[in-house]
Amino acid sequence: MILSTAHATARDAAARLPALQASFDLLVANPAPAAILFYTGTDPATGTLLAAVDLDAAVGSIDAATYRIDLAAPIEGQAFDDGVAGCARVLDAAGAVWGDCTVSDTAGAGEIKLADTSLVAGAFVRITSAHFQG
Repeated sequence: MILSTAHATARDAAARLPALQASFDLLVANPAPAAILFYTGTDPATGTLLAAVDLDAAVGSIDAATYRIDLAAPIEGQAFDDGVAGCARVLDAAGAVWGDCTVSDTAGAGEIKLADTSLVAGAFVRITSAHFQG
């Protein structure tokens, strides 16, 4: 069978929310907290690790209208190195890589927005918003 464009589009839309829910569940399903790790540069594989922010069980919610995961913000953690955060790696509740994200200040277009991307060892890192499109 060859599906019409309308039929294929309807099937894709119907699959988005269950897939998004499965992604969200990875952040909250295990006893250990999920975490966001902040790095210099644009690639966590080559950047310097600057900070880690643990996410609690009330990590956020799914916005069904926009097909995205919204983290409950603000969320704070502490930096353990100096540098400018340019990217982030989200670890799921089992400690596995969940995804890599862009980072910006509140005026930028990053998936994760920080109050200040210039991090200082010992100072707080504040996530002001985080939205993951699904």
